[in-house]
Amino acid sequence: MMLQMPGASYQGTPAPLDAEGRALRDRLQEHVRILAEAIGERNYWLPEGLHAAADYIDQTLREAGHEPIRHAVPTRDQAFHNIEVRLPGNTLSSQIFVIGAHYDTVRGSPGADDNASGVAILLELARLLKDAELGQSVHLVAFVNEEEPFFGTAAMGSLRYAQAAQKRGDDIVGMISLEMLGYYSDEPGSQSYPPLLGHFYPERGDFVAFVGSLKARQLVRQTIEAFRQHADVPSEGLAAPELLRDVLRSDHWAFQQMGYPAIMLTDTANFRNPHYHGPGDIPERLDYETMTRLTVALARAIETMTRQ
Repeated sequence: MMLQMPGASYQGTPAPLDAEGRALRDRLQEHVRILAEAIGERNYWLPEGLHAAADYIDQTLREAGHEPIRHAVPTRDQAFHNIEVRLPGNTLSSQIFVIGAHYDTVRGSPGADDNASGVAILLELARLLKDAELGQSVHLVAFVNEEEPFFGTAAMGSLRYAQAAQKRGDDIVGMISLEMLGYYSDEPGSQSYPPLLGHFYPERGDFVAFVGSLKARQLVRQTIEAFRQHADVPSEGLAAPELLRDVLRSDHWAFQQMGYPAIMLTDTANFRNPHYHGPGDIPERLDYETMTRLTVALARAIETMTRQ
């Protein structure tokens, strides 16, 4: 198990958001509100919500100046879509970083944190990185059908995408899954962990976690190191054996299955958020200022990593 990470987690009080930061915060909040409140629950059993979410993601990307690509994902008697934007690199364009977030929810939850928060950050990364100087290419993808009962099946959007990439021979050098990134607390005891890990990590749930299996330990270290160069958000990292099943609880699992290095960026889900997978996962409970700082730092980290 790898616990020690390069760089240092941010400590201190961040400066207030400037005008640009406040505008970004407001956009993040609006994305979450539309997905989790105006649209609400979105899954196979409420297909109109899933289609409405896909249309909103597509429209938002187009308004940011992109031309999104839709990839059909057959799901039992229906079809849904992954939605992708490709940002070409300048010097190593054949090498690809995939940044993804799933936009479906479990039944019975509006899914503000899980995972409108990840989708909101994905949408704003598309805006921030549009004219960035990237060495390697970056593909931003909103995935469908991450939640049960489709996780690990042919209808899982990220697995279908990763299988197609492997078949084409795509050189994916890393994949980052944005999985629940909106819930933070500085209250003592607000963070819990799988057995034993609590001895090594903070008791306050005010950090973002970079998590992967031991197979992805290099990518965990590379990503958190780049993030910490730019971040005013606390961060922790972990690379652990797959026997600790929580390290593969998102779309990065699909890419690892296809032999690609892949990790998860998360607020740690049910180990922090008491409203996980429930009706109380609503927009009002999220911390949009921390999400803003996270989005900016992640955009800069991605630029840094693709130029290395």
